Amino acid sequence: MTFVAHALEFLVLAGLVVLGSLAAVFFVGRAYVRRHWRLVRGHVATRGLLASLAWLAAGRERYGSRATPEELSQGSPSRVRRRLWVAVEDAEGAVAHADAHDAPVAELPAVCRSLRGVAGELDALLALERRLPRGAARSDAVRSQVAEVIGAARDVQAAALRSGSDATEPQVRSLVRNARDEVDIVAAALSRLRSVAQPR
Repeated sequence: MTFVAHALEFLVLAGLVVLGSLAAVFFVGRAYVRRHWRLVRGHVATRGLLASLAWLAAGRERYGSRATPEELSQGSPSRVRRRLWVAVEDAEGAVAHADAHDAPVAELPAVCRSLRGVAGELDALLALERRLPRGAARSDAVRSQVAEVIGAARDVQAAALRSGSDATEPQVRSLVRNARDEVDIVAAALSRLRSVAQPR
């Protein structure tokens, strides 16, 4: 055999040994972390890290709910694209929820399909804008259209939520009335038991 063949055999064997070692380390490490997760989760540093992540996520949600569509359409193209899709998906989720609970949604599902189509076109434009060099002039028309679509998605979401709320109102009132009646029955039964149990 030539030197090259010996070298290739050595490299293949060494590669297999390294891959096997990495796989073994991965599985042993994963098993160790799973066994000791309860201890790790209770550690002060872990709790602090998880609390910080939750606080950051809550801050992002608060910003998204308080920001106007115009504010959400500003920033880097990748962030604007993400915000655009979040608005469209929130509208679709609200409409689907209202429809699943037999709330009147009229043509809102068709409006959501239109929103998704327009959002796809704007998403493609924003992806192209991301490839522009840093100093290049950016189109404000695309950003204003994104703001309009986000505003329309929020309007659809609000309409679907109102419709769903109106549809569930009779059920909620009936549940509250039944709960109040049951509480009154239990209270009357307890007072009757107390009066019977008192010595005369």
